[in-house]
Formats: sequence, C-alpha cells, structure tokens
Amino acid sequence: MLNRYVKIFLGITIVVTLTIACFQMAFVITDGLVASGNSTIERNEFIQKNLTLWQLGWFNWMLGALGLLTFCIMLLPYIPKSEWRMLGVLLVGLGIVPDIGAEVIFAFVIPHSHRIDPTLANMQLLEMIAMQLTGTLGNGLYNIGGLLLNILLLGNKSLPRNIILAGIPGWFFGFGLSIACAFYAFDVAKFFTATGMVWSTAWMLAIILFVFPQEKTMKVDF
Repeated sequence: MLNRYVKIFLGITIVVTLTIACFQMAFVITDGLVASGNSTIERNEFIQKNLTLWQLGWFNWMLGALGLLTFCIMLLPYIPKSEWRMLGVLLVGLGIVPDIGAEVIFAFVIPHSHRIDPTLANMQLLEMIAMQLTGTLGNGLYNIGGLLLNILLLGNKSLPRNIILAGIPGWFFGFGLSIACAFYAFDVAKFFTATGMVWSTAWMLAIILFVFPQEKTMKVDF
C-alpha cells in the first residue's frame, strides 16, 4: 500500500497534470479544435504550424486520463467494501480506452490525414469520431464510475461529509459535457468542460489535502 506522503505527492501531481492539460486546451491548442469555430483549413494550418504543442497538449490529456484512474484507485481504501466500488473503478478504467484512443487520433492521426485526403474531408470525419469517443463515450463512463465511487464514499462516516458531498455536482457537469458532445453543441460543451474540470480538480485537491493525510483514522479497508 502507498504511504500517505506518496499518496499526497501523487495526488497533487495528478491535479497539476490535469490543470496544465486544461490550460493548454483553453489557451494553447484552442485554434486547432472544432469548438474554436475555425474552418477546417484554419484548424489544419494551426496544427501543422504548432505540431509539437498540439501533440504535447494531447499527451498531457492522456496522462490526465491515467491520473484519474489512479486517483479513483487511491479512493478505494476509504470506501466500505462492496462489489459496487470495483464496478466504479472498472467503469473509469473502461473510459480510458475510448478516451486515449481519441487523443491518439487527435495527436498523431489527424495531423497527417491531409496527406491522404487534401480536401480535409477525412480530417473532419476523424475529428467527429474522436470527439464522440472522448467527449461522449469516455467522459460518460468516467462520470458514471466517478459518481458511483463518490456516492459510496458517503458510507464512510469518518470522512468529512461536506467535502464528499461537494464532489457530486462535478460529475453532473461531466454528464452535461457528454450530452453536449453527443449533439455537437460546442458552446455548451465548452461551458461544461470549463465548469466541470475546475469543480472536479478542486474536489480532488480537497480530498488530497484533507482526507489522504488522515488515512489512519479515515480508512475503512486496512
């Protein structure tokens, strides 16, 4: 088992990684995204001129996906034993498959798709596929699994109830993002992405700072 200091360090690293990934999406690779409103030609030109930054941005989201799963696993000792807690982690783990698959498409397939199809029709198709994989399917599985784990944490009476309850809205913001992506509502998707990521990372940080240091008194699985 990880000692509490390793947990705290690893947890903060995960939060920092997610924060950097969000910053990159909002301010660095924005012009290459469908939600930017730029034309396909403009998006492709941006990607070609900023390929390293583009790929680094998506690489950080891949790390963030793995970090989310790691964080959920670190929550397990604080959740009363049941088959439901493993289901929650399994759903988050399943979400990684389409999510990272989409990020690979964005980072390494789309930048070279114009060589096969100069009309950029394939690029548009790949963007839509990747968006559904990450925004709808992967994000949806993350939020179902995460919400389940969050609710199960309420069964541990030694945890600070206000902090645990505070995490629940973040998962519903995530569901809003999945629905917005499913219907290609980009402006709505941007709202839920920003709100959900800020809320969720703040909640994760609260768990790291106020729960992980007290593992001896708050753990239920010794």
